[in-house]
Amino acid sequence: MTISMSMTKIITIECGKASDKIVSMRIVGGRRAQPHSFPWAVAILKNNRMHCGGSIMTNRHVLSAGHCFKWDNFHVMIVLIGLDDMDNLKNVTERNISKVVIHEDFTSTAVRDVNDIAIATLNSPIVFGETVVPICLPEPGLDFGGWTGTIVGWGRVGVDKSSSKVLLMASLKILTDEKCMESQLAQHIKPTMMCAFSKGKDGCQGDSGGPLLVFGTDGRYMQAGIVSWGIGCADPRYPGVYTKVSHYIDWIQRHTSDGDKCH
Repeated sequence: MTISMSMTKIITIECGKASDKIVSMRIVGGRRAQPHSFPWAVAILKNNRMHCGGSIMTNRHVLSAGHCFKWDNFHVMIVLIGLDDMDNLKNVTERNISKVVIHEDFTSTAVRDVNDIAIATLNSPIVFGETVVPICLPEPGLDFGGWTGTIVGWGRVGVDKSSSKVLLMASLKILTDEKCMESQLAQHIKPTMMCAFSKGKDGCQGDSGGPLLVFGTDGRYMQAGIVSWGIGCADPRYPGVYTKVSHYIDWIQRHTSDGDKCH
Protein backbone atom coordinates (compact mmCIF):
# COMPACT_ATOMS: atom_id res chain seq x y z
CA MET A 1 0.00 0.00 0.00
CA THR A 2 1.46 3.36 -1.03
CA ILE A 3 0.38 6.53 0.72
CA SER A 4 1.16 9.97 -0.70
CA MET A 5 1.97 12.30 2.21
CA SER A 6 2.64 15.34 0.00
CA MET A 7 3.64 16.25 -3.55
CA THR A 8 7.23 15.11 -2.92
CA LYS A 9 7.01 12.51 -0.15
CA ILE A 10 5.74 8.99 -0.81
CA ILE A 11 5.54 6.37 1.93
CA THR A 12 5.11 2.70 1.13
CA ILE A 13 3.43 0.81 3.96
CA GLU A 14 4.16 -2.89 4.38
CA CYS A 15 2.92 -4.98 7.27
CA GLY A 16 5.58 -5.80 9.83
CA LYS A 17 8.07 -3.14 8.67
CA ALA A 18 8.90 0.19 10.25
CA SER A 19 9.65 2.99 7.81
CA ASP A 20 13.20 3.26 6.47
CA LYS A 21 13.55 6.54 8.34
CA ILE A 22 12.76 4.86 11.66
CA VAL A 23 14.93 1.80 11.04
CA SER A 24 17.97 3.88 10.16
CA MET A 25 17.83 5.44 13.63
CA ARG A 26 17.33 2.22 15.55
CA ILE A 27 19.43 1.77 18.71
CA VAL A 28 20.99 -1.66 19.15
CA GLY A 29 20.85 -3.14 22.63
CA GLY A 30 19.05 -2.02 25.76
CA ARG A 31 15.45 -2.36 26.80
CA ARG A 32 14.26 1.00 25.46
CA ALA A 33 12.75 0.54 22.01
CA GLN A 34 13.72 3.11 19.41
CA PRO A 35 10.60 5.30 19.11
CA HIS A 36 8.12 3.92 16.57
CA SER A 37 10.30 0.96 15.56
CA PHE A 38 7.31 -1.29 16.38
CA PRO A 39 4.55 0.85 14.84
CA TRP A 40 1.86 -1.85 15.14
CA ALA A 41 2.02 -1.87 18.96
CA VAL A 42 -0.88 -0.12 20.70
CA ALA A 43 -1.71 0.63 24.32
CA ILE A 44 -5.18 -0.01 25.69
CA LEU A 45 -5.98 2.22 28.66
CA LYS A 46 -8.77 1.88 31.19
CA ASN A 47 -9.49 4.82 33.49
CA ASN A 48 -6.34 6.47 32.11
CA ARG A 49 -4.16 3.62 33.31
CA MET A 50 -2.34 0.99 31.27
CA HIS A 51 -4.65 -1.99 30.92
CA CYS A 52 -3.40 -4.15 28.06
CA GLY A 53 -1.38 -4.13 24.89
CA GLY A 54 -2.45 -4.99 21.38
CA SER A 55 -1.34 -4.93 17.77
CA ILE A 56 -2.81 -3.35 14.64
CA MET A 57 -4.32 -5.90 12.25
CA THR A 58 -6.19 -3.60 9.88
CA ASN A 59 -7.24 0.04 9.82
CA ARG A 60 -10.17 -0.94 12.02
CA HIS A 61 -9.02 -3.86 14.14
CA VAL A 62 -6.64 -4.57 17.01
CA LEU A 63 -5.55 -8.06 18.09
CA SER A 64 -5.29 -8.61 21.84
CA ALA A 65 -6.00 -11.16 24.57
CA GLY A 66 -9.49 -12.34 25.51
CA HIS A 67 -8.91 -11.84 29.23
CA CYS A 68 -8.29 -8.13 28.60
CA PHE A 69 -12.01 -7.71 27.88
CA LYS A 70 -13.80 -10.67 29.49
CA TRP A 71 -14.41 -9.00 32.85
CA ASP A 72 -14.01 -5.33 31.92
CA ASN A 73 -16.20 -2.81 30.14
CA PHE A 74 -14.52 -2.02 26.82
CA HIS A 75 -16.68 1.09 26.44
CA VAL A 76 -14.51 2.89 29.01
CA MET A 77 -11.24 1.89 27.30
CA ILE A 78 -9.12 4.07 25.01
CA VAL A 79 -6.69 2.75 22.40
CA LEU A 80 -3.54 4.82 21.82
CA ILE A 81 -2.12 4.33 18.32
CA GLY A 82 1.27 5.57 17.12
CA LEU A 83 2.38 5.84 20.75
CA ASP A 84 5.91 5.79 22.11
CA ASP A 85 5.98 7.92 25.28
CA MET A 86 2.95 8.19 27.56
CA ASP A 87 4.05 11.71 28.47
CA ASN A 88 4.08 12.84 24.84
CA LEU A 89 0.74 12.29 23.09
CA LYS A 90 1.18 15.08 20.52
CA ASN A 91 0.98 12.89 17.42
CA VAL A 92 -0.83 9.94 18.97
CA THR A 93 -4.19 8.81 17.59
CA GLU A 94 -6.88 7.95 20.13
CA ARG A 95 -9.79 5.65 19.44
CA ASN A 96 -12.62 4.15 21.44
CA ILE A 97 -13.68 0.54 20.98
CA SER A 98 -17.05 -0.11 19.36
CA LYS A 99 -17.03 -3.92 19.49
CA VAL A 100 -15.01 -6.80 20.92
CA VAL A 101 -15.09 -10.42 19.77
CA ILE A 102 -13.59 -12.85 22.29
CA HIS A 103 -12.90 -16.38 21.07
CA GLU A 104 -16.02 -18.47 21.54
CA ASP A 105 -14.05 -21.20 23.35
CA PHE A 106 -12.31 -18.85 25.78
CA THR A 107 -12.13 -20.33 29.29
CA SER A 108 -10.29 -19.24 32.41
CA THR A 109 -9.12 -20.71 35.69
CA ALA A 110 -7.17 -19.21 38.59
CA VAL A 111 -3.93 -20.08 36.77
CA ARG A 112 -4.46 -19.96 33.02
CA ASP A 113 -6.58 -18.69 30.15
CA VAL A 114 -7.37 -20.95 27.18
CA ASN A 115 -8.11 -19.61 23.67
CA ASP A 116 -7.00 -16.25 25.02
CA ILE A 117 -7.52 -14.12 21.94
CA ALA A 118 -9.79 -11.23 21.01
CA ILE A 119 -10.37 -8.73 18.21
CA ALA A 120 -11.28 -5.16 19.15
CA THR A 121 -12.98 -3.01 16.51
CA LEU A 122 -12.13 0.69 16.64
CA ASN A 123 -14.94 3.24 16.56
CA SER A 124 -13.48 4.81 13.41
CA PRO A 125 -10.74 3.80 10.96
CA ILE A 126 -7.11 4.82 11.42
CA VAL A 127 -4.70 6.01 8.75
CA PHE A 128 -1.50 4.07 8.13
CA GLY A 129 1.72 6.07 8.06
CA GLU A 130 5.27 6.16 9.42
CA THR A 131 4.16 5.53 13.02
CA VAL A 132 1.05 3.42 12.30
CA VAL A 133 1.66 0.12 10.50
CA PRO A 134 -0.17 -3.24 10.74
CA ILE A 135 1.66 -6.38 11.80
CA CYS A 136 1.98 -9.43 9.52
CA LEU A 137 0.38 -12.75 10.40
CA PRO A 138 2.28 -16.04 10.12
CA GLU A 139 1.27 -18.95 7.94
CA PRO A 140 -1.34 -21.21 9.58
CA GLY A 141 0.24 -23.83 11.83
CA LEU A 142 3.75 -22.37 11.63
CA ASP A 143 5.87 -23.52 14.58
CA PHE A 144 8.30 -21.03 16.15
CA GLY A 145 10.00 -23.36 18.63
CA GLY A 146 13.69 -22.45 18.82
CA TRP A 147 13.20 -18.98 17.30
CA THR A 148 14.15 -15.77 19.05
CA GLY A 149 11.13 -13.62 19.82
CA THR A 150 10.69 -10.00 20.84
CA ILE A 151 8.07 -8.68 23.22
CA VAL A 152 7.16 -5.00 23.36
CA GLY A 153 4.89 -3.09 25.69
CA TRP A 154 4.30 -0.42 28.29
CA GLY A 155 3.55 -2.86 31.10
CA ARG A 156 5.02 -3.04 34.58
CA VAL A 157 8.79 -3.39 34.75
CA GLY A 158 8.45 -5.78 37.70
CA VAL A 159 5.84 -7.53 39.85
CA ASP A 160 5.48 -4.57 42.21
CA LYS A 161 6.61 -1.84 39.83
CA SER A 162 4.61 0.75 37.92
CA SER A 163 3.97 0.76 34.18
CA SER A 164 6.64 2.05 31.86
CA LYS A 165 6.14 5.49 30.31
CA VAL A 166 8.02 4.47 27.15
CA LEU A 167 7.80 1.41 24.92
CA LEU A 168 10.09 -1.35 26.15
CA MET A 169 11.35 -4.39 24.31
CA ALA A 170 12.99 -7.66 25.31
CA SER A 171 14.33 -10.64 23.40
CA LEU A 172 13.15 -14.08 24.47
CA LYS A 173 13.83 -17.64 23.36
CA ILE A 174 10.68 -19.35 22.15
CA LEU A 175 10.66 -22.86 23.58
CA THR A 176 9.70 -25.93 21.60
CA ASP A 177 6.46 -27.55 22.70
CA GLU A 178 8.54 -30.35 24.25
CA LYS A 179 10.64 -27.92 26.31
CA CYS A 180 7.51 -26.06 27.36
CA MET A 181 6.05 -29.32 28.68
CA GLU A 182 9.21 -29.88 30.74
CA SER A 183 8.56 -26.70 32.74
CA GLN A 184 6.58 -26.53 35.97
CA LEU A 185 3.65 -25.21 33.97
CA ALA A 186 3.23 -28.46 32.04
CA GLN A 187 -0.10 -29.46 33.58
CA HIS A 188 -1.62 -26.15 32.49
CA ILE A 189 -0.30 -26.01 28.92
CA LYS A 190 -2.49 -26.64 25.87
CA PRO A 191 -1.41 -27.12 22.22
CA THR A 192 -2.76 -23.64 21.43
CA MET A 193 -0.17 -22.09 23.78
CA MET A 194 3.54 -21.44 23.46
CA CYS A 195 6.24 -20.67 26.01
CA ALA A 196 9.09 -18.18 25.88
CA PHE A 197 11.79 -17.24 28.37
CA SER A 198 15.05 -15.40 28.81
CA LYS A 199 16.81 -14.84 32.12
CA GLY A 200 15.57 -11.64 33.72
CA LYS A 201 13.13 -10.85 30.91
CA ASP A 202 9.44 -11.54 30.63
CA GLY A 203 6.08 -10.09 29.78
CA CYS A 204 4.50 -8.66 32.92
CA GLN A 205 1.21 -7.22 34.10
CA GLY A 206 -0.02 -4.62 31.63
CA ASP A 207 1.75 -6.28 28.72
CA SER A 208 -1.17 -8.73 28.44
CA GLY A 209 -2.55 -8.79 24.92
CA GLY A 210 0.65 -7.40 23.46
CA PRO A 211 2.55 -9.12 20.64
CA LEU A 212 5.33 -11.69 20.75
CA LEU A 213 7.12 -10.94 17.49
CA VAL A 214 9.54 -12.84 15.29
CA PHE A 215 11.64 -11.42 12.46
CA GLY A 216 11.03 -13.31 9.23
CA THR A 217 13.45 -14.09 6.43
CA ASP A 218 11.60 -11.55 4.27
CA GLY A 219 12.72 -8.72 6.53
CA ARG A 220 9.35 -8.22 8.19
CA TYR A 221 8.12 -8.87 11.69
CA MET A 222 5.20 -11.21 12.16
CA GLN A 223 3.21 -11.94 15.27
CA ALA A 224 3.91 -15.37 16.70
CA GLY A 225 2.10 -14.98 20.01
CA ILE A 226 -0.10 -12.89 22.27
CA VAL A 227 1.01 -12.25 25.86
CA SER A 228 -1.44 -14.37 27.82
CA TRP A 229 -0.51 -15.59 31.30
CA GLY A 230 2.30 -16.60 33.60
CA ILE A 231 3.30 -16.97 37.23
CA GLY A 232 5.30 -14.04 38.54
CA CYS A 233 7.62 -12.15 36.21
CA ALA A 234 10.91 -13.47 34.78
CA ASP A 235 10.92 -16.52 37.07
CA PRO A 236 13.06 -19.24 35.42
CA ARG A 237 10.80 -22.00 36.73
CA TYR A 238 7.81 -20.54 34.94
CA PRO A 239 8.28 -19.31 31.36
CA GLY A 240 5.80 -16.78 30.02
CA VAL A 241 2.86 -18.30 28.16
CA TYR A 242 1.52 -16.91 24.91
CA THR A 243 -1.46 -17.62 22.69
CA LYS A 244 -0.15 -19.35 19.56
CA VAL A 245 -1.32 -17.00 16.78
CA SER A 246 -0.64 -19.45 13.93
CA HIS A 247 -3.41 -21.64 15.38
CA TYR A 248 -6.00 -18.88 14.90
CA ILE A 249 -5.31 -17.42 11.44
CA ASP A 250 -8.71 -18.32 9.99
CA TRP A 251 -10.46 -16.95 13.08
CA ILE A 252 -8.50 -13.69 12.94
CA GLN A 253 -9.13 -13.22 9.23
CA ARG A 254 -12.82 -13.95 9.63
CA HIS A 255 -13.25 -11.27 12.28
CA THR A 256 -11.14 -8.62 10.52
CA SER A 257 -12.47 -9.10 6.99
CA ASP A 258 -14.19 -5.69 6.92
CA GLY A 259 -10.94 -3.80 7.55
CA ASP A 260 -8.27 -2.62 5.13
CA LYS A 261 -4.91 -4.38 5.28
CA CYS A 262 -1.71 -3.73 3.41
CA HIS A 263 0.73 -6.04 1.61
